[in-house]
Amino acid sequence: MAGSSGFSGGSGPHPIAGSCPEVPVLGTFPPMFRRSSRFFHPATLVLLFGLVVSACGSENPKLMVTGIEPDRGDAEGGTYVRIRGNRFTADTPRSVKVYFGGQQGRVSRFESDSVLIVEAPGGKPNEVVDVLLVFDPGGQLKIPNGFRYYEHNQKPPSVDDLNISKSKAQK
Repeated sequence: MAGSSGFSGGSGPHPIAGSCPEVPVLGTFPPMFRRSSRFFHPATLVLLFGLVVSACGSENPKLMVTGIEPDRGDAEGGTYVRIRGNRFTADTPRSVKVYFGGQQGRVSRFESDSVLIVEAPGGKPNEVVDVLLVFDPGGQLKIPNGFRYYEHNQKPPSVDDLNISKSKAQK
């Protein structure tokens, strides 16, 4: 075995231990990157969308709101919501007031430059309200129809609710 480096290219059905694995030729791409005459592979579209979103994420120089989660809460109040956006704290220290319809929510904290945690006030069941953020400095930003109140069920379900024979007897 004089001159053997241990990396011989066994090309038969049983490659020699220590041989280099087959590597695709430079310039060839897996099928997901090949373009048909009309469509891109879905994975390619997801990749491109992700690049576009990340490119305009926190680099956007404008104060903005992009969403709220959850977008519904108990009519009695107390639901904590995350308001997502951009540049909440990057430019300067800001104070903010958040209104759900005409009711002011309680700002808990800025989780980051792009997330604000707020406790929603109470409202009327099934009412849909705008969410208004008033930044100082920065002005007002509104999420139209951004939050819906639901009625809180006071009595939790019980096993008796599942008893079919009981409900037939009552009829």
